Amino acid sequence: MSVENIYTSGQYLAQNPGFHEEDAGWKAALVIAMVRKQGWQVESLAEVGCGSGKVLQLVQQALPGVPCSGYDISPQGIARAGAWTNDHLHFYEADFIRDGAPADLLLMMDVLEHIPDYYGFLQGLQQKANRFIFHIPLDASCRSLLKPQVLLQQRQSVGHIHYFSKEMVWWMLADCGYRICDWQYTKPRTDIDRATGFIRWVKKQLRNASFALFPDWSAKCWGGYSVIISAERS
Repeated sequence: MSVENIYTSGQYLAQNPGFHEEDAGWKAALVIAMVRKQGWQVESLAEVGCGSGKVLQLVQQALPGVPCSGYDISPQGIARAGAWTNDHLHFYEADFIRDGAPADLLLMMDVLEHIPDYYGFLQGLQQKANRFIFHIPLDASCRSLLKPQVLLQQRQSVGHIHYFSKEMVWWMLADCGYRICDWQYTKPRTDIDRATGFIRWVKKQLRNASFALFPDWSAKCWGGYSVIISAERS
């Protein structure tokens, strides 16, 4: 089955029944924090790869009156997103590069790692907006190189076909004509949620202590972290 068919056939929904809606709250909060930190006055907003639309719905609540549009090629995701539709929030089953309307700000939350030609995708986005927010998992780490089954699990369960480090993300965005305005690491749920069991609690404490002292080293060594980035066309 092709990569695109995973999302259009219903396979992705079968493997991820909630479309990761449990992560929508903290992702939306990160987006709003980035917008406010940059002082951006958003006139319109679009999310590419919106899934079930929950992140965009929460962002739109924090930006009342701003027209928001969500795009995804998954008919199952867009069907779920219909529950959030209102006068300022609409969802489309469409290829955004080909059919999407330009917007002031584009969101791509955990999208690039799913796109076969992510360079072409990023270059195509340049014609659609001036400002961007990306959330990108950093799957390339010492742990994942030593235990490649970690990458295989990401590939099979959530469809990651590309694996990035922070430096690779920086090079990729620069190559495609983006200027990074601000960024920060985001932690995996296992480092935030309450640990179940003593061994997991110890692992959580060690990871959090390591990250507090050496965030770059921890991301490269242990893996599981992501970056959220605000960017503009360079």
